[in-house]
Amino acid sequence: MSSSLHLASHLPSSVASMTLAAHAAEPWIRSYMDQVAHSRQARKPLGLELEHPSRLLLCKRIPLELLSTFPHCQSTDMSDLIAQLQSISTRVAQDGAVELDSATRKEAAALARTIMVDLEDPGDLIDRIIYQPAENALIRVAVDTGLFLALTASSSPLTAEALASKINVEVTLLERILRGLAAMHAVKETGLDEYSPTKVSKAFTSAKGASMACVFGDLLHPPWNKIPQLLKATNYRNPTNPDRTAFNIAFNTKEQMWDFLDSDSELLRNFGIFQATQTVGRPNFLDFFPAKEQLIDGYESELNTGGVMFVDIGGARGEEALEFKRRLPGHPGRLILQDRADTLKHVPVAEGLEMMVHDFFTPQPVCGARVYYFRRIFHDWTDSLSLKILRQTAAAMAPGYSKMLINDIVMPRRGASSFATNQDLLMMSLFSSLERTEQLWRDLLHAAGLKILRIWSTQGAVESIIEAVLA
Repeated sequence: MSSSLHLASHLPSSVASMTLAAHAAEPWIRSYMDQVAHSRQARKPLGLELEHPSRLLLCKRIPLELLSTFPHCQSTDMSDLIAQLQSISTRVAQDGAVELDSATRKEAAALARTIMVDLEDPGDLIDRIIYQPAENALIRVAVDTGLFLALTASSSPLTAEALASKINVEVTLLERILRGLAAMHAVKETGLDEYSPTKVSKAFTSAKGASMACVFGDLLHPPWNKIPQLLKATNYRNPTNPDRTAFNIAFNTKEQMWDFLDSDSELLRNFGIFQATQTVGRPNFLDFFPAKEQLIDGYESELNTGGVMFVDIGGARGEEALEFKRRLPGHPGRLILQDRADTLKHVPVAEGLEMMVHDFFTPQPVCGARVYYFRRIFHDWTDSLSLKILRQTAAAMAPGYSKMLINDIVMPRRGASSFATNQDLLMMSLFSSLERTEQLWRDLLHAAGLKILRIWSTQGAVESIIEAVLA
């Protein structure tokens, strides 16, 4: 094999990036990318000597069949690039044609979005971003009318007229909706006025997709839209007042979101489904946190004599506690789910799961448990309110025995995902709260009399596990 790979100067911002990005920490790749950047600035063709070009084929996380579609030539013909991108798209779209783990798939998708931005001219870029709310509206209409369900249930493509009769929508209106959905790849045009479902259509027939379309459209998008008004009114100071939020402006109410939800049973039902399904497609904390080794081993005697193993505080419908029970069958100790009464009344009875009404701003009634677990609780609350919750729980912990596990986003100072940053803005709009960096977490727990033992995470995970004990 030759010791050089000659790559056209346009490739690093496009297809070749997909090969290199996952391994950009290696010095030889960083050197390559630096040379690429210099070449692009100088607008000169690029011919590089790579010390070990075979490493491109040895990358364990990029399948050989996908690598084989990447161009290793000097062509600068944009039509060749388009053909290569189309080839990759076709292969990735075929189920089983290219096997990618979740983390690699997310990285490749992020790179594809980067390519799209690089290729767009400023006018197209502005149009795409500004018109995104229209796409959300079309998705919501498709969910409300059952359009996605009807297309997915059909064994063959449907005409607009046939689909209109199935979902009781005027055909002229439906044609306009379908054209918009096709433009955003939510449905596929298989012929003139004929449509079939896509991956997007199928995703929004799931409980997660349907509930999120409703909850975000009715409850969460309006406060997002009021963030500019709130920040302007506060002279661009970081929001910290939970009684003065973008949510309050959007709904012209003094109520906080949780009280507001109680007044709308349908929205509350959809929100419950959303909470129960929002982790679909993401790693569970038990995928990367060694619970048996960290929590059970060596403590069986205490737990087998009536001790409490796991208290899921504010645990909604108990998905995390039940997953703990499923992953660790026969574990010692009791499992307790705590939440508000109106939440617990919707939780099905499950063997081995005790339910307890509890307000986490009041003293924790379960003392000396092995684990006090919070999942995505503290991002809803400002530091002052989070401290109240933490202190009430810390007071019930047994020194040298109890642990607190916080399953939440640890916001990186650099390279944060769009999901994490969107969550941060959502918390700002709803509660004047935030997603915290590692240092902010350390400061918060220290103020509550706790110390962090370790922060556990894994590639591709949105949340991390913060393992803490009494200081």
